[in-house]
Amino acid sequence: MENEAQHLQMVYQQLLAAKGELSQLIQEKSQSGRASLQEMAGEVRVNFDSYLDNLDTFSAIESLNRQIDQYNLQLASATETLAQVQRLLPAPYFGKITVDFLDGQAPEAFYIGINGFTRDNEALIHDWRSPIAELFYNNELGSSSYQVRGQVIPVETKQRRQLLTDHDRLLNYFDTGTTIQDEVLLAALAEDRSREMQDITATIQTEQNQIIRDHDAQVLLVNGVAGSGKTSTVLQRIAYLLYQNRERYTPEDMLILSPNQRFAHYIAGVLPALGEANPPTLTLLELLQTLGHVEESEEEYFLRISQEAVSEETAVLRSVALMEYLERDLDFAPQFLPITKKGKTILSKEYLQQIFAQTPAGPFAQRIQGMKQRLVQEWERRLIKDSRKERVQQQLLDLTEAQQEKLLGKVLSETDEEQLASFALTLLRRKYAFVSKALATYAWLDEAAMFAQVYQEYQGVPLQAGTMTVDLAVARGYFHQVQIEPLKHRDYQVILVDEVQDYSPAALYLLKALYPKSRFTLVGDDNQAIFNSHTLFGTMQELFKEKQPRYYALTKSYRTTGNITAFFASLVADKMTMEILPVRPAGSPVVYREFQDPASFAKILQDFQKVIGPAEQLTVITKTQAEAEKLQHFASSQVSVYPVALAKGLEFPHVLLYDVSEENYHSERGVRLLYTAASRSTKELWITYQGTPAAVLPLHQQ
Repeated sequence: MENEAQHLQMVYQQLLAAKGELSQLIQEKSQSGRASLQEMAGEVRVNFDSYLDNLDTFSAIESLNRQIDQYNLQLASATETLAQVQRLLPAPYFGKITVDFLDGQAPEAFYIGINGFTRDNEALIHDWRSPIAELFYNNELGSSSYQVRGQVIPVETKQRRQLLTDHDRLLNYFDTGTTIQDEVLLAALAEDRSREMQDITATIQTEQNQIIRDHDAQVLLVNGVAGSGKTSTVLQRIAYLLYQNRERYTPEDMLILSPNQRFAHYIAGVLPALGEANPPTLTLLELLQTLGHVEESEEEYFLRISQEAVSEETAVLRSVALMEYLERDLDFAPQFLPITKKGKTILSKEYLQQIFAQTPAGPFAQRIQGMKQRLVQEWERRLIKDSRKERVQQQLLDLTEAQQEKLLGKVLSETDEEQLASFALTLLRRKYAFVSKALATYAWLDEAAMFAQVYQEYQGVPLQAGTMTVDLAVARGYFHQVQIEPLKHRDYQVILVDEVQDYSPAALYLLKALYPKSRFTLVGDDNQAIFNSHTLFGTMQELFKEKQPRYYALTKSYRTTGNITAFFASLVADKMTMEILPVRPAGSPVVYREFQDPASFAKILQDFQKVIGPAEQLTVITKTQAEAEKLQHFASSQVSVYPVALAKGLEFPHVLLYDVSEENYHSERGVRLLYTAASRSTKELWITYQGTPAAVLPLHQQ
């Protein structure tokens, strides 16, 4: 231990020295660099008197720009290196491997941390995403290998050591050859949980590492039980992919689809803690709003999908069968809308019908896109023609010189007809910009009526939906995609969908069509399919079968105590294929309490608060939004109340479940809701019921 402690102190001193040098360098660069640039800028004389003067001026400006770029690059590099050093200082490294490269030389030791650190051309710490670090996460001694740029390097791992460090102090270390040592893992799990998700770099398990470092799969399906670290794992995967593919993409080339904004905030700190910027994060509703109009709010959407019953129309809108029907060469009549301004018709329905009738026969999408192109061209010709009319040009000349300067950037000359026509065209384009936008966005097509026509032909009954819900927006979006024109959207190379089991089959079908070249990582839990929009992983495998999806099951639960894990594990329907394994110690037993009325429920809350202590936060989770609203008068600085739909994906130390009675939790969906609610707790779980307790409660264990 003494040697390891000395090595840690040496590395820590090197980190401190690097921090001081980098801080000083940044300060000096900021001051001297700014002064030098100002001096050089003052020496650049702008002179456009002659051709040679132009060349001299452009050369001087270009030289100054190069100096600015070099200065910014040096400053950015030093700032990034300083940030890496500062991230390492609290715990410089957590792992060590000793490797024999089978070359007759002595084995070499490599220390693993959340970032790499090199000093005087010596790598003192290796980034956890580096190729050599794979040997640490392989969890095995003896013959092994790792990959560098596709080349397999055979080695023998002589030693694999895990270290607990606090700045320059070595707290403990463990040698292991099979898995992340229990002492290290449990020490990490025992730390107080913050209100935000943390990175799991030091405790990545073998099964999690396989997901993180999967290079090949176009589609990864990760079905992980509650508390299995599935979300943390795929966020680490994003960090790994960014590290391995710096030349291919940036965080802006990735997209995280989050279940709701609260969850997006919850995970927001993981990637920055690893030195990576967060990719764009959207909810499904927000993504649909970028593609078109959605009238449903997030709250309304979750309230609707939390209902027990689903209308037949909603079920049809969510189905793959409808999406496949929309792909056909359908025979339907186009419906047109006039383009108007202040009650005046600019382009009439009759004119639009006439243009469509003149398009060559062929698939509808081909005809309608050809019609759009013709409309845009004819509108531009009309503006050009109008710009040469005396009436329009006179309107320009009637403007005051100040108005001309403001609108056009210069004062017009009456004798320059070409200039007058050019500026008249500019003014007309600005005045009728709404027409150009309407033509470009198909605002002249009544897509609502057209989709309703197609729906009635498919289903045999009229479409009833009046509000543009998420489900209708998905179906309408795909209708536009295949029958009108591919939707305009940003391309992403990597897409992570969290809580994917909440998406309808149609929504996943649309995502696959929108991003055919993207690599998908779809993460969820079949046991938490609590919404009426859900899709199970078996269906997802069928949906993405042409991309040969790779399926991973995470069955170990790290979040909750052993007793809480045992309780929600007892609720799993298919224990043969999804056996949940607890990792943490047993902890406090699950407590069951009956209440008769609000007063007795309030007494249970008081008892729970006494057990956990007055300073601790208590979270009440209800089955429905209505129950949560009914209990809001209990909410305080110490008591929070959430419906399970909003609590899903989050975690809380002390949880009380409201009214787990047979009347409330008797269905298959009810059991999934109970599994989801119970698995939110990390330390203490109390379960209350009014009347007959739910049949799935193991009250005999008390």
